[in-house]
Amino acid sequence: MPEQHDTLAKYCPAPMALAIIETQTLRWSAPALFADPFELNHRTTLAFDPHSLLDSVIRAACGMIFARDVPRGTSPLSTVIRRWRDEERFGSPEEAEEALHELMARMVDQRQNAIDEMLSDWRQYTRALRICSFSTRADNLLAWQHYADCHRGAVLKFACGEHTSLPHPKPVSYNPIRPEISSLKDQLNAVLHNEPLHPQDNFESKFLSKPPTAKGEKEWRCFTEASEEDGLRDNDEQHWFIDKPFAQDELKAVYLGAFMPITDKKALLDAVKKHNPDTKVFQALAVAGKYEVEFVGV
Repeated sequence: MPEQHDTLAKYCPAPMALAIIETQTLRWSAPALFADPFELNHRTTLAFDPHSLLDSVIRAACGMIFARDVPRGTSPLSTVIRRWRDEERFGSPEEAEEALHELMARMVDQRQNAIDEMLSDWRQYTRALRICSFSTRADNLLAWQHYADCHRGAVLKFACGEHTSLPHPKPVSYNPIRPEISSLKDQLNAVLHNEPLHPQDNFESKFLSKPPTAKGEKEWRCFTEASEEDGLRDNDEQHWFIDKPFAQDELKAVYLGAFMPITDKKALLDAVKKHNPDTKVFQALAVAGKYEVEFVGV
């Protein structure tokens, strides 16, 4: 079980922090707006096409025919291949490939219907998906550098969990393998071994994985779904976001960056006083002799 948190930290440049406080909303964006070439979105395609899937299926089936070990399993293809092996039906892999082409093509065509349905579901899912990202703490130097304008921005700490506007935050995992909508290996197993496959059940998980180089961000994500009232049918990707309100008491603290300009600091302090008078405000300071920041009350 991942560690649970009752607050999450939103790192942002000063103008964004001011907009959040003045509007009392957080922006939730579609993956297409993340400006990250490694983030999956509605335009993402599969790493294989029907021809490469068919070629892989034929090669794998031939491998099963001429492998040292008898193929196991109860799938129709495994049963047929065991019979062919007993009958010594094929004398060479080349002969088998030629004979298998028509049979495998029919199986791949049947599988392609499920793949087309999956891709249609994927496009609908990713067009409607809206994500809001956070980190766990306000003293994350990497997040200050990357997301809070090199310490010129701010961190807004929000309550999260049940009965808040952030009810089900989920941690990002950091893995060297980039997620795919569905892999060639999974589709092979579905064709060859009749394994049940429904990638739609795991679409959300595709947005909870980032490369190990980003591990220090300790990112958590919250998900919601856009409706037609939110402009779901708008084809302009730049409009694929929701400014979702949060309750006044959910903003627990504001942390001002160590290099925040005086004008931005004054604007934020005025906004907090006006819209969230009970929210605590802290100034970030570099700790002498350490790569750390500390916070003092303002």
